[in-house]
Parts: sequence; C-alpha cells; structure tokens
Amino acid sequence: MSLFVHTNTSSIIYILIYVNDIIITGSNDLVVTDIIQRLHKEFAITDLGPLSFFLGIEVIRDATGLYLTQRRYIADLLTKSKMDGAKPCSTPLSTIVALIATDTEAFDDPTLYRSIFGGLHYLSFTLPDIAFAVHRVSKFMHQPKQSH
Repeated sequence: MSLFVHTNTSSIIYILIYVNDIIITGSNDLVVTDIIQRLHKEFAITDLGPLSFFLGIEVIRDATGLYLTQRRYIADLLTKSKMDGAKPCSTPLSTIVALIATDTEAFDDPTLYRSIFGGLHYLSFTLPDIAFAVHRVSKFMHQPKQSH
C-alpha cells in the first residue's frame, strides 16, 4: 500500500493506492476532479463515485461527518467461522485459562483456522481489545486444536 500526499497553499490531496484500487481525496474538490480526469486520460480507470467500502472498512457519511467501521467485515468473518449467532462479550479470551497445544482433538480444518486468524489479525489493528486473544491463538497455527 502506498500513500501519496500533495500539499500547496490552497489544498492538500491524498492518494492511497493498494494493488489496483485507488482512493483520491482532498480539501479541494476541483483539484481532486482534475487528478481523476488526468488519470483517466492515461489509464483505463473506473470512477466508482464516493467511497463506501475499501479493504474491509465501510465508510458511512451523514450530516455530522464521516465514519469508518468494520462491521460488515466482522459479520463476514463470523459467518465464515460459523459463529454468526455468537453473542458479544467484553473480554474475548480469559487471561487466566491457558491454551495448551495438546489438550484436545485436532481442529478439522487448519486452513479455515489460519484464514480466520488472518481476518482477526487484520481486525486487531483497529480493535486493539482483541489483540491479546489473537496473539494467543497465533501460537497454534501449525497444529490448531478444537479448544483453540
């Protein structure tokens, strides 16, 4: 991912590039429009309009401002892990209970375990309250068990 910032006396422009996705925003709508038009002359691009979803982050606008949420990403991750009926809790993992590498039978789909871990790891950047639990289960990537 690359972030380019252009500033001058009248505006500041941000261009965020991830693989083939680009977000262009700034303090001056005319400059943003000009950049999009220039890019369109050089490259085959599609302007999808106002940002609504990017890299698992949903963008919601209302009269008071701009809000970023990962609610949809979390819902998709819960569905993938067959936990979409789970109830929320304030602490996702006990700090007292030890997870042990040999305590239960093997998890039947280690690839799913690793995929869910990857999603949780991505969420831990914006949800630091789950970082401890994500770190704990990361220790069992090579051979996950049912208890993990």
